[in-house]
This record gives sequence, C-alpha cells and structure tokens, in this order.
Amino acid sequence: MTNHHKFLKRTAFLLIGTLWLSQSSVIRNGQRICDAAESIKVEQAGDQFVNFVLDEITAVRRQLPAITRAAEAAADRIVNQNGELLSAGDQSFSLEPVWRAGGIAFSRQYKPDKEAAAAAVESASDKIPYYRTKEFVEHFTIQAATSQDVVLLGYENEKEEQLHLASQVKQLLSDEALIVFFGSQESAKTLERTFGSRDNLILITHKVPDGGIIEVAGWPEKICSGRSIANRLYLWTFEAELISAFMRRGKMPGILLSVTYESPQIWNVPLLNSYKFIPAFDVTPVKKGDFGNTYLDHLHRIVRSIVPAQREQFRKAAGWIAEAVRTKRKLFALLIHGLDPDGLPGDPGLFKVYSEGNAYYPQLAGQIGKDDVALFVGYNWYPRQLAGTVDQAGAKQILCFTLVQDQPPKPAVYGEVGELRHFTSFDQLPQRENRIYIDLKFAQYNAVLKIPGYPIPALETSAFAEDVVYWHLVADTVEILGAKSK
Repeated sequence: MTNHHKFLKRTAFLLIGTLWLSQSSVIRNGQRICDAAESIKVEQAGDQFVNFVLDEITAVRRQLPAITRAAEAAADRIVNQNGELLSAGDQSFSLEPVWRAGGIAFSRQYKPDKEAAAAAVESASDKIPYYRTKEFVEHFTIQAATSQDVVLLGYENEKEEQLHLASQVKQLLSDEALIVFFGSQESAKTLERTFGSRDNLILITHKVPDGGIIEVAGWPEKICSGRSIANRLYLWTFEAELISAFMRRGKMPGILLSVTYESPQIWNVPLLNSYKFIPAFDVTPVKKGDFGNTYLDHLHRIVRSIVPAQREQFRKAAGWIAEAVRTKRKLFALLIHGLDPDGLPGDPGLFKVYSEGNAYYPQLAGQIGKDDVALFVGYNWYPRQLAGTVDQAGAKQILCFTLVQDQPPKPAVYGEVGELRHFTSFDQLPQRENRIYIDLKFAQYNAVLKIPGYPIPALETSAFAEDVVYWHLVADTVEILGAKSK
C-alpha cells in the first residue's frame, strides 16, 4: 500500500466517521424537518444577526431549484467543453471558493491584473504559507476568460460592486463566458436594464439590503452587513449542487483537504497538478437538491448552536469591548479569512482590523498595550504566538476558534506560526482573567458534506461561523454603548 493510500484510509476514518453524527435533520412525511426551532431567543442585539442568517438559510432553500439549474448549466460547459471554473468580483468573494478546504480543487480566481498580483508577493519558501506566494497566484489565477469557462461573480462590499460590476460583466459577456452572478435583486435588475436578457448571464439573487441590517437603540446607523454572508450562502449552496451535477455526468471533482489536518499535503498535490476529475472513480449519481439541502441543514445546525450555550462568554466579551471604547483603549480584530469588515458598510469601525490566513500578526507586538483588547476570530487551532504577545502586553484577549473531536496523527506545520495545535476542550488551555474562549462550532476540519464513496468531505463551514461571532459581538457592544449614551 502506498503512502498516498494509507493517508486516504486514515483520513477517511477520522473525517468521515464523525460526519454521520452531525446530521441535523430528518425526513418526515416527505419534508425535511430541522431538529431545533427556526430561530433563537433574542436576549442580546447580536441574536438578531443569528436569526437573520437562519432566515437566509430558509430563503436559499426556497431557491434551490433555480440554483440547481444554474449548476447544471455550469457543469455542462465545464465537462463538455473542458472549461475552467473561475470566480470574480471583489477579493473577499473571488477568493472564497479558491484553495478552500472542502472546495473544488480546480477552482481558479479570475483576475485581469494577474501579473501585478504575482509581482507583489514572494516566491515559495518553508517560512511563508502557500497562499501568500508567487506560485499560488500563478497557479490559481486566470487572466482572461474564454467561451468554455464558467465565472462565478459577486461582491461582498457593495461599494466595490457599484464601481466594478458593470465593466466586469461587459468584459465577460464579450468573452462569451457563462456568468453566474450572486447578488441582490436590485443589482440583478440593473444588470438586466444594462445588458438585457442573455443566455450566458444567470442571476442568483437575494433580498438582503445594502448597508447594515440591525437597528440598535441609541446608535445612529444600522449595523452588521448582511449581503456578505448572504452572497456566500448562495455561492456554497451552488457549489454543493455543482458537485452533484458533475456526479450526474459521471465525474467526481477533486475536493481539497484542510491544510490544518496534516502536512505535507499528500492528498492535495495530485489534485492541483494532475487532473480535474478523479480518474477511475466509481461515481454514485446524486439526486438534484440532495447535496444543497443537506449542506443547508449542516449550516443551520452550526449557526444555531454557537450562541445559546456560550451566552455568558458573549456578554462578557462585549462588555470588555464596550469598556475599551469608553476608556479609549485600542481594539484589534485579528481575522483569518472570509469576512473583511474594514470599510464594509454596516461595520461601525470599532476595531483596527488585521486579516491573515496563517494567524500571524507580528505587527501587533508594537501596537497593543495594557488593557487594550484583541479579538481573534480564527480557524481550528490555538494561536500560541498571538496569545503570548497579548499576555506580555497586559492586554485582554477574546480567542474564538473551533474545537476538534479528533486529532490528526501529527500537527500540521504551516507558514510562520509553525505547528497548528488543535484542542478538544478549552480546559486544556491556560485559564487566565484576561482571556475569554469562544467555540466557533464549525466542522472540525471545516468541510462537512459526505459524498458517497469519497474519502474527503466537501463544502466550507468556517466563514459562516466566523461571521456570526464577529457580527454578534459587534451588535452586543453597540447595544451596550447605545444604552450608556441615553
């Protein structure tokens, strides 16, 4: 047995064995019934954001037939014409499905200024993570689309959409690519007025308004961006149906394994360099809508489970942040990927934001001071270096990452932070007065969907949990500040 096959066998046992325990729905009288109620009890302002996300999951489910039709059209073009699967828009959206655990391995970013992007990063080395290298940009970026390609287009920031959407669509239409647009109904109407109805322009839309979606007493503007998470919900549900559309055509796309599980990435390398679809794979066809519905069930369970059992931690964390605002202490939001709140309409600007997928923030050491607050919304490992920096400064830290149920055979080593240490309980970590731990509760190595006969689960969950926690804490803090201003 080769090392590759041994790795797959071990990985399949660990990753898939836990997935069957996390199913969140049953079929009763032909309908999918969620175990829990559709919403959570509103005790804090941030609970409104949780319920907004749960409502959007329901809204996505209602549009599943249209999403499936779009996925069928995309699969036809990619399989029959050997087209590329590209994503475009602002950086947050265009990179969302690229090089993501549980994502389709041959996804690429459409970026006309590829050469400038490659020139701005370093060549690969053991000291920097792959996604921050010239080699990553060169491999995962396509400079021009063709008539064989499918382009998933969206913007998490409406300001970027207003500036670039029309010109982006005009170019892609001239390239004759199949465009699948994710955005608001208003944006879709604007596209239809500008370009008319086109066979190669598919519109997947939602009703979420621009700007903030939550009104808090005592605060002048609505807060919490809804469109960013809504666009991602529709995107990943589309990806679920796209995978099943490929399978209905006898093709199994390669699915990426989380780099936090084990390194070197024995599984991922062949997917990146050798083939789009897994050769000699006995594909089990999947009914239309099955993957999309199952994925939405998982997201519903994750989103609904985050706050109720950790309400005390959320209240305490919001109190720390509000006190830092009132006493003019510095606040830092240290993020991993997905949400980019810096300059996003609906974000009140409480934090200095640093976003880095490797959880490496060396600049913090020279900026954070006593009684400042660092909010880390991370992935599935404990940020040892970051925690040490905050402790040394005498500051407070709110550490949000997901606990795991199973440890990999050995810790992954990735980029500047070195070993990525996972934990099954926060009790295994230092308990100090300046620390609050919050479990993000997403799937332990991110991907969540079991594919029949395939050893690696599919589809992203982490970004949704990260969004919920960030916006919940923002809303809770604004509620405290608004009450004090009366």
